[in-house]
Amino acid sequence: MNGKQNESKAGIMSLIDKKVFWPGVIALLLVIAVGAIFPTQFESFLTNALAWIMDHFKWLYIVCTLLVVALCAFLVFSKYGDIRFGGKNARPSISNATWFTLTLTGTIAVGICFYGVSGPVNMFMNPPEFLGVEAGSAEAIIPTLEYCFLHYGIPPYFLIVLAALAVGLVYYNGKRSLKGSSALYPLIGNKTEGLAGHIVNIIMVMSLVVCGTNMGLAVIQLNSGIGTVAGMSETPSFEPLIIIFYTVLTVIFATSGVHKLMGKLSNINAACYAFILIFVLLVSPVGANRLLGTLFTALGEFVMDFIPMITFADPITGSAWQNSQTMYYYSWNIVPGLMSAFFYASIAYGRTLRQFVLVNCIMPCGVVFLWYVLFGGTAMFGILDGSDLWAQMQQFGDGIATFAFLDTLPLGTFMKWFFLIVAVMTFITFSDSIAYSFPMMFMKRTEIDASKTNTPKILNAAVALFMGALTFILLYVGGYDALNAMITVFALPAVIVTILMTIAAFRMLLNRKKYDATYMEEQQELEKLEEEIEALSAEKKQAP
Repeated sequence: MNGKQNESKAGIMSLIDKKVFWPGVIALLLVIAVGAIFPTQFESFLTNALAWIMDHFKWLYIVCTLLVVALCAFLVFSKYGDIRFGGKNARPSISNATWFTLTLTGTIAVGICFYGVSGPVNMFMNPPEFLGVEAGSAEAIIPTLEYCFLHYGIPPYFLIVLAALAVGLVYYNGKRSLKGSSALYPLIGNKTEGLAGHIVNIIMVMSLVVCGTNMGLAVIQLNSGIGTVAGMSETPSFEPLIIIFYTVLTVIFATSGVHKLMGKLSNINAACYAFILIFVLLVSPVGANRLLGTLFTALGEFVMDFIPMITFADPITGSAWQNSQTMYYYSWNIVPGLMSAFFYASIAYGRTLRQFVLVNCIMPCGVVFLWYVLFGGTAMFGILDGSDLWAQMQQFGDGIATFAFLDTLPLGTFMKWFFLIVAVMTFITFSDSIAYSFPMMFMKRTEIDASKTNTPKILNAAVALFMGALTFILLYVGGYDALNAMITVFALPAVIVTILMTIAAFRMLLNRKKYDATYMEEQQELEKLEEEIEALSAEKKQAP
């Protein structure tokens, strides 16, 4: 588990666990090829598969969500939250501030950039019937924000970090290898080295497909933003140049590691987020008092409705809305959770489990809740007052939403340029976090502090190039809609893996004497210390 790889003396392939690398990569490329070559047929198959899954296994998605929320709450409020990744003497190599900014900007911050305005406005203008509110009415604002909290905050952040928590716990404390399959060791033991483990690792590798669809959204928004801030009536396609630009930057930042350029970029990005939030709060025509009142009202309603919302399966009316919205967003966080597991785990060394949940889940949710109220709330109040934002979204697409919204504020032109730069940084911090961490699962050996693992830079670059190529294929060759649908279908095996990881994590926590190597080491040290104290006491008694 320890040891630094010497790339100059050993070939790259000698450092790679081929049993993890080849099956997963081949399966991933095969699915992408089918989706790109036969997009219509593939999408039709996935649509039918999704309908079948929702008819038979929607309950499983809800069970998964409940288990994950229960585990995270258990760690926050119980003594087990004091357990430290790596043992009681482990100390992190990354500062608290950089850790928070890495986790905030390195994963689903892409969501608030793209959906921060379009998500609330779309639901505000098309609320589900079971809410009993009129589309575009004042009564629709609070329920819309509640569902934004549900779809983009809690439980999504819990779902996206669960795999990392399970992998990190078994790796740092159980002294197992840094593989997705290792997380199931407390549940199935050495079978993690057999067929079951191989299947889990293949599913983990295939989760990388989500990066193409996420970056596809990013490219669409950046392309719309460039045309908007440049004042073009018709935006030409800058998408190939955008893909090349962010791919090159991803390679540069990912190969530098979290201790260098990645950490600095995340700190700058987070500072920019803070500036934007303060700016919107101060200049919003709605007013800070009304917006903050809306935040606390929506948050209070959300807390009251939380359990009914996460367990709601819509069994009576059986409307398509819940399948295409809540289940969709659950899927879009469970699958990226597998993809991001090694990123979150790699920067968790030396942190307690409680800190892990608070910094990776609760604190980012505070930012997300505030963002959706300031951006989405201001946009919805603006529509009530006659804004044409909804009409622009219908005409030009969701990619224009945030830029059109900023145009309604003072200094709108400046803020559009500023947001464009922030969006670029956000998309790079997302892609570099994956390019940096994902190759770790292919390594035969990793460092005790995984963030210090000397992963061959060619692997980081290869993942970055793959993400860029996949984004290009999805947008230009075809298959974007099919692979987009595939994420929701692929969520079924991802849900099963996440449930098993959750149960395995519970089992490890409740049976530390059996599975936690650091706990056993600590107990041995304690027994040795007690023996030394007893020996000293005996010597004193025998002394004249």
